[in-house]
Amino acid sequence: MVEASADLQDLVLDVVRNLAAELGGRRAEHAVQPEASLERDVGLGSLERVELMLRLEAAFGRRLDDDALAIDTPAELALALAVAGAGAVTMPRVQAASVREAAPLDGTFATVHEALWRRSLSDPDRPHAYIREDDGSEVEVRYGGLWTEAAGVAGGLRERGVGKGDTVALMLPTGVDFLRVFQGILIAGAIPVPIYPPARLDRLEEYALRQSAILADAGVRVLVTVPRASGVASLLRPSVPTLSEVTTASKLMAIGASWHAALGSPSDPAFIQYTSGSTGHPKGVLLTHENLMANIRAIGTGIAAGPSDVGASWLPLYHDMGLIGSWLFCLCRGLPIAVLSPLAFLARPERWLWTIHERRATLSAAPNFAYELCASKIRDSAIEGLDLSSWRCALNGAEPVNPETLERFAERFAPYGFRREALMPVYGLAENSVALCFPPPGRGPRVDTVARKAFEDSGEAVAAAAGEEKPLRFVSVGRALPEHEVRIVGPGGEELPERSLGRLVFRGPSMTTGYYKKPEATAEVTLPGGWLDSGDLAYVADGEVFIAGRKKDLIIKAGRNLVPQEIEEIAASVDGVRKGCVVAFGVANAALGTESLVIVAETRETDPAAQERIVSAVTQRVAGAIGVPPDSVVAAPPGAIPKTSSGKVRRGATRARYLDGALGRPARTSAMRRARLVAAGLVAELAPRFVIALRGLYAVYLAVVLAVLAILVWPLATILPFRRAARFLEKVALRAALYAAGCRLRVEGAEHLQGGGPFLLASNHTSYVDIAALLAALPCDFIFIAKREVLRWPLVGLFVKRARHLTVDRGDAQDGVAAAGNVAQAIESGESVLAFPEATFTAAAGLRPFRLGVFKTAVDTGTPVVPIALRGARQVLRDGFLVPRPGPIQIWIGAPVSPEGTGWRDVVDLRDRVATAIAAHCGEPRLDLVAAGPLKA
Repeated sequence: MVEASADLQDLVLDVVRNLAAELGGRRAEHAVQPEASLERDVGLGSLERVELMLRLEAAFGRRLDDDALAIDTPAELALALAVAGAGAVTMPRVQAASVREAAPLDGTFATVHEALWRRSLSDPDRPHAYIREDDGSEVEVRYGGLWTEAAGVAGGLRERGVGKGDTVALMLPTGVDFLRVFQGILIAGAIPVPIYPPARLDRLEEYALRQSAILADAGVRVLVTVPRASGVASLLRPSVPTLSEVTTASKLMAIGASWHAALGSPSDPAFIQYTSGSTGHPKGVLLTHENLMANIRAIGTGIAAGPSDVGASWLPLYHDMGLIGSWLFCLCRGLPIAVLSPLAFLARPERWLWTIHERRATLSAAPNFAYELCASKIRDSAIEGLDLSSWRCALNGAEPVNPETLERFAERFAPYGFRREALMPVYGLAENSVALCFPPPGRGPRVDTVARKAFEDSGEAVAAAAGEEKPLRFVSVGRALPEHEVRIVGPGGEELPERSLGRLVFRGPSMTTGYYKKPEATAEVTLPGGWLDSGDLAYVADGEVFIAGRKKDLIIKAGRNLVPQEIEEIAASVDGVRKGCVVAFGVANAALGTESLVIVAETRETDPAAQERIVSAVTQRVAGAIGVPPDSVVAAPPGAIPKTSSGKVRRGATRARYLDGALGRPARTSAMRRARLVAAGLVAELAPRFVIALRGLYAVYLAVVLAVLAILVWPLATILPFRRAARFLEKVALRAALYAAGCRLRVEGAEHLQGGGPFLLASNHTSYVDIAALLAALPCDFIFIAKREVLRWPLVGLFVKRARHLTVDRGDAQDGVAAAGNVAQAIESGESVLAFPEATFTAAAGLRPFRLGVFKTAVDTGTPVVPIALRGARQVLRDGFLVPRPGPIQIWIGAPVSPEGTGWRDVVDLRDRVATAIAAHCGEPRLDLVAAGPLKA
């Protein structure tokens, strides 16, 4: 049996990388691996694969069969070459197109800043991050540029006397400055201390004073913040005596000398993570570079990360899940990441999903409340054209995972390509860097249904019997990541058997060395054998971990263990209660000898009667679900419940406010406001029914119009003797159909098609209406390339044949090559030809990557390419819909773009110039599909 040697496979990979680099796809080049899909991962279409075959044959002196065009991985190509040469393939020297990857793909670096340094050396121009600014613009951060800027920050810090082991605080929002400063602090040998920035710039002084306890505890030398906050130094110095300066990233870079290497060792401190909202008695988790790199490697294994993965995140960079689990993970693995701010997400949650869509992200994490917010608050109109099919790991962590939220999210976004199997409930904590337990990727969530009585009475997670009315439901977070261990222990530290509730303890290489300068606090959570107490309650079933809540949050009422998260979810299901804004806690009741159950639920209702209804509904629903009525339910105004910087409710702080009577008193509403609310509710209820009725009437009307047109046109199309006459009839019929459907055509740039020719017309492809609109509106005669299956369509197939339009089998690579020859013949005979370089369309918005076929023909024949941008056609008839919607269709026609040479590089250049022109006028984002595979076709 013939096998491909490792050397042969490496050389084939070099040839594929060279071609990917020439095509302009740096992400595609990076994605080239032995088992990578040439079409999905590297983005090579039929013509590109023809070029690849020719290069392989030239490089190795062997001829490949035509069937080799269907081969989809470099490993299979190497095997085909070995077979073609009977195992004796000549090994040529292949010149790589770029510096070979010096940085390891699996993220095995000594330090975090070494990861940036090595990637800046091996691939300085490759994009690392795409930062979405508040104004909607996007900043592209490249490895080389980020290293240079971070080195400038490091020089600025050294100029200010900051040395090895000094602490430097970052009070910066999620953005480019955070990346520069965090890495710059590490390069300087100092220790970053991220703290969350102020939500309101008009209260900077008040906010800075609240953070002084953290700054003092860390002994911060320098605080780097936004320009507007740089004046708080005088306020902070009395309470933070170590603070020498408050400055900004730009000031540091302005005077900083460049740093030339990444110094440091794995045992050096990497950063200090303070717990969210910990301002009274702060505890900072100290993590070394060794901790972070071990966790990043474990995450990569846990999600089966590959070179074609892409990250997307709105999580705060000052929070461990955003900092380590998102940004630093992608940095060390060499993966691009799209970043938007937490405020951008909270204002419009659909921005997160659109970012995944546009960047074709595969990896994105968020707390449970974010998934709930998307499932319940995003309007359908805000996500028309959304496609989430690239998202393969939707990690849900940082707070308790609600099984109902998982189902709601999966059901809501299934029509948008989201797969339930992508959901990954995970568990981690700052004391273990960030991640500890993951389920298998691609399996989907596992929910355990537990008998309530046994769990509440004895802490036994007994599987509920079929038909049990009020079981508890817990979500699996999988198993400990590689090289890490978890155990469930009892009060005396003894390991408990499966399905017994106890404390979760852990150990492993990601584990913190301790709380910063807090040996007593470290000792409190350290157990014999090197284990750390997580503070969480959990049980194990079938080897998988199920988190039941925080030990300190557990409510013990009349001997029963009540889980606050479950109670909060029940209360949140009551109409009028704000989702994610409910807290349940226990309050000692000496008279009863047990704890009282208190529920605080935020509501926008300000009318006392409406609040009473909510309190009554919460009481009844909780009592009905768990068999215990709450002792007190408080209907609080929005904002009454304190939250952490990452959006999690703070039960302890809410309990303190409750005991102090400081939860707030809402004002009464006016009769006029109540009337407006009632009217708004009626409109919201009746409007969808009215819209459905109108669409039904429109569909009937349109069916009648099209039937009449078909009766009139079909006989004429059958008997017309000349193709020119058939095309004229085609244009007239389509104009009439579009006019009757309420689709108004607007053409800009028609003068570019006057005279001259023939042309190659290249248009974006958005819907089945595209061809109709272009045939009806363009002021020139042309033929187009259609999918071969349209020949079987009634009337449409007849016109395609009579007008002699071209057809191609999209699924046959060899037929695609033949189609290019047919286009060349049509051009040489004087025909203008319309092509859709995207090859297909979907319901999803966005400009897909262009295939090279039409541009190769243009170069071979010396034919100018006219860029055409369609706008509005996708909204008129989105893929998956049977009935169009009335609406305008705009057609922009650009000036002809002429080829500037005859080589392969000229083909790529022509494609890029045309694609850029169309992207500027089509009103939709350009999609990079290389890293995540194609959209659903």
